[in-house]
Amino acid sequence: MPQEDPWDAPGRIRVVLDLAIRLAEVLFSSGAGAADATTAMTAIARTYGVRNVDSDVTHTMLSLTWTNPSTYESVARHRTIAGRNMDFSKLTAASALFAQITEERVDLATARRRLARIISRKQTPRTVRRIGWSLIGAGAALLLGGDLVIAAVAFIASFALEAITTAMAARRAPVFFTSIVGGLIGPVAAVLVHLVDPEESARLVVIATIIVLLAGSLIFGGVQDILSGFYLTGLARLTEAVVVTIGIAASVLGASVMFTWFGLSIDVISGGVPAGGPIFITVVGAIVIVLGFALACQLPSRALWAVALLGAIGEAIYLTCFTFSLGPVWSSAAAAVVIGMFASLLARWSRTPILALVVTDLVPLLPGLVMFNALMQLASGAVAGLLDALVAAAVAAALAAGAIAGQYIMQASWRSTSRVVRRGRGPILSIAAHRRRV
Repeated sequence: MPQEDPWDAPGRIRVVLDLAIRLAEVLFSSGAGAADATTAMTAIARTYGVRNVDSDVTHTMLSLTWTNPSTYESVARHRTIAGRNMDFSKLTAASALFAQITEERVDLATARRRLARIISRKQTPRTVRRIGWSLIGAGAALLLGGDLVIAAVAFIASFALEAITTAMAARRAPVFFTSIVGGLIGPVAAVLVHLVDPEESARLVVIATIIVLLAGSLIFGGVQDILSGFYLTGLARLTEAVVVTIGIAASVLGASVMFTWFGLSIDVISGGVPAGGPIFITVVGAIVIVLGFALACQLPSRALWAVALLGAIGEAIYLTCFTFSLGPVWSSAAAAVVIGMFASLLARWSRTPILALVVTDLVPLLPGLVMFNALMQLASGAVAGLLDALVAAAVAAALAAGAIAGQYIMQASWRSTSRVVRRGRGPILSIAAHRRRV
């Protein structure tokens, strides 16, 4: 691509800045971290010969500014993030376009056309995504030791949960109230199961729906941003995750009190935490969960084998560590580190961003059991519930930090790591997984 003096082409500079910030917007709104977004903006601008740029990301806004070194005049672009959701199809496409721009030097007009197609591309049908969320609930029931009946009830409850929360989100309901309404689905389904068959472990339905609600939280992204130095953005993401958790807790506790008034507290707010089933069934449940999350977040079909394999490996490592009495926190951390390391290899072979594999394979390890036990103890007035709540928070942090640490180890030791990744702040998970040809 011929090089031209950017100071003599102010119109071209604006076009470059617009392309860079819009592509970063797609990455960030689809689940990428702040470090990925700022690295993408800076790298694209430098690729097209526009230097002296400053990029910044907050929880709801992206900023990109070019300063003329001769006159100190500035040209700025800002994009407001209206909403974020895990859309791994767009994330993969935007990552591939970034790789083409920085490695193959795609001309500016072609890059803009391809970005426009990515932004306007159709989503996977809603029914398919809803089935994906339902599979998460069914897989969680199997992972926790439930039988096929409980798994079927969890599937139906998760299907209704996704339909209701999606309808509320479409009407711009605050996420706190969406979490409260969503948290009611599990207890209601559990009571119905108990009325039909008191011998069934109805608590598993509640735990399964909690895992479904937690699966879309921003805990991983918040920890990633904090470890990358974007403290405000990371704290904002964690705050949103805390709001979701508080909504779930309020909903489950409120439902438990309400059902107690009607004498329906048996096996719903009492009893011990289930210990899980056979190892084979537990691993199968983990595979069902990751495949369901992959469908829900529109992961490209070519990567389904990768998330299934990595999900099974992560769950097996967790169970092995837990067997040797390492506890839930260190067992989760060990499994997450291995997931973060192996995700680098599988991402290259499946031509998928590392972030998509890591986030998907962490879902079976979410502390739904510990959180449920904490909520139930708090409902009965036991102070020990606060300790379990802290353990749940520690497990969530260990999962995110462990996966990022594993990826950081790979990127620090991998000689083939690109120059763009080496210039990034912290591990770059969304734009580093492609080969030269994508």
